[in-house]
Amino acid sequence: MGPLFSLPRVAALCALLLVAVACGTTAPTKFYLLSTLPGSGSGPSHPAHPTAIGVGPVEVASYLDRQEIVTRHGPNELGISEFHLWAEPLESNLSQVLVENLSVLLSADPVSLSPFPGPTPVDYRVEVKVLRLEGKLGENASLVARWTLFHAEGQEALPMRESSFSEPTQVPDYEALVSAQSRAVAALSREIAEAIQAVLQGKPKR
Repeated sequence: MGPLFSLPRVAALCALLLVAVACGTTAPTKFYLLSTLPGSGSGPSHPAHPTAIGVGPVEVASYLDRQEIVTRHGPNELGISEFHLWAEPLESNLSQVLVENLSVLLSADPVSLSPFPGPTPVDYRVEVKVLRLEGKLGENASLVARWTLFHAEGQEALPMRESSFSEPTQVPDYEALVSAQSRAVAALSREIAEAIQAVLQGKPKR
């Protein structure tokens, strides 16, 4: 009978311990939020009789309605991250970012999120449906959204539009991806703001 603690047995025991430790170790979970345009939340002053703009409802496609951040692996393949998560529901985060971005871009007009506070109805309301918001790590982030601008009475001020944006990520990590997605949302916000300004000036953009 060989020694109880022979070199091969010690080596095997150490290997088992290393495997056990490795199996019990998980990557730290990270949480992300879309960012707003500079100047958001600064509380711009409004004229005595401003045009009230409402945002909502804002919806995201079903495959995006999850806490995990979605990435694109190929034309028909998506990735769901286990350790990189949205800090709040994407619809809520996206809605608030659009409101804050439009508040900056339409500095003379108050912008509120549905359901709209107070007894005074909004003059115009924009509905947004996000069809795509993902991207490839280290390559680009993409945003595709359909949106419609309505009068307060519910009539279309502009017909439904579909907007598409792509922003480079450059660095292959999730922070860079979310940053690029935020820039894409900012581009959508600018397009909506320009359309609203054109309607207010009596020159709808086509």
